Amino acid sequence: MTQSDLITAPTNAPGRGFTATTVFIDGSASGMRLVKSAGSRLSVLVMPFSELARLRERVTPWDYVVYVIDDPSPASSQETYIGHGDGERKFGERLGKAISANTIIYVVIAEGATFDKVTAPYVEARLIGICTDLNIPLANSGLPMGRGLGIADDLEQLVAHAETLLLVAGFTRIEMARRNPPTLRLRLSVTTDRNEMVAMTEEEMTLVPRKGVQYRLDCRDLESVGYGWNDRFYVMPGSDYARRTRGDLSYDHRRRRDLLEAAKWIGPGSRTPDKMTLNVGFHCRSGAFAAKLLSGEHIDEKSWLAVETKAPTCEVQE
Repeated sequence: MTQSDLITAPTNAPGRGFTATTVFIDGSASGMRLVKSAGSRLSVLVMPFSELARLRERVTPWDYVVYVIDDPSPASSQETYIGHGDGERKFGERLGKAISANTIIYVVIAEGATFDKVTAPYVEARLIGICTDLNIPLANSGLPMGRGLGIADDLEQLVAHAETLLLVAGFTRIEMARRNPPTLRLRLSVTTDRNEMVAMTEEEMTLVPRKGVQYRLDCRDLESVGYGWNDRFYVMPGSDYARRTRGDLSYDHRRRRDLLEAAKWIGPGSRTPDKMTLNVGFHCRSGAFAAKLLSGEHIDEKSWLAVETKAPTCEVQE
């Protein structure tokens, strides 16, 4: 038996006054259901991930879709995954054994040619970006179209409709995070890598100094401390940050320094006017990466010395 119900999305959702119909395809809220609206070319199919094979009942192999895999259980530690692809995509393959028995898949489908190889990844990238800015834990390691992704006004309605329909379908993480927005972003990136600069957790603040190899930045009079650990390089809060960006620094690193300052990971210096202070400890891919960010110039990992080493490696550049 098929049932339907009219649901109006909350007025603070992107589609203000958005009215959607939920069709219970299996006759119950726990089975497959379809959320749709007469005001949108999008709709959302919802089903337990364990019944994913049934997606072929509604989506043909050549249809582009955007999807969200999530365990809505309050005690779940499973990270959300957002993706896109066609009907032949192996949904959830990157999550592996992390998928729980309570995992739900929300599949955003579109009428006609609304989703294609441009629009589907755009909606995916924007949803990932929104979740990243709201500090929603994601299993995604990348940001599709992340390098220089500009807001496409003609596609933003699709993003708003997708977000609203997902909310009505039961994916509430974005709405809950917006009700209590974070005061500090935990990830900063200018490329497709979501792990470019990741704020340290309280556990890492304790663990890294005990487990990692300690270094100091031997460049001019910057007093900065870092640790190599677990294939990442950690820069500790309180480290010096050069206020001036020198001309030999790459464009991407200049943008990263701008991001650090705009996100308030960097604060006013307490010692000299040419320095600022790192307020938020973070980890990145290498010591060379961290050295460039802190110094504002093109230096490498050799500028980090183990704490017992005294030989200078960086000269003042005029």
